[in-house]
Amino acid sequence: MAQAAEIKIDSTPAEGFSSEAVDEILDLKALGLKSVTLLYLGYRDNEKDWLSHMKKVRIPMEEFTIRK
Repeated sequence: MAQAAEIKIDSTPAEGFSSEAVDEILDLKALGLKSVTLLYLGYRDNEKDWLSHMKKVRIPMEEFTIRK
C-alpha cells in the first residue's frame, strides 16, 4: 500500500470476501497458493470524491490507545 501511494495510486484492503471462491476462480491451489486478503487499487476521481478536499485529521495515539 505504501508503494502504491508513492506512485500516486490509491489502495484499500477489502473485507468479507470468499477466499474459497477467489482460490477457485484463480486456480490458486494448482500453484500451491491460497488467498488471504484482497487489495483494491486505482486512481482517485477528485471530482466525485467528496472526502478528497477535506483536511486530514490525525488523532494523538494517547487518545485512542491504552498502554500498560
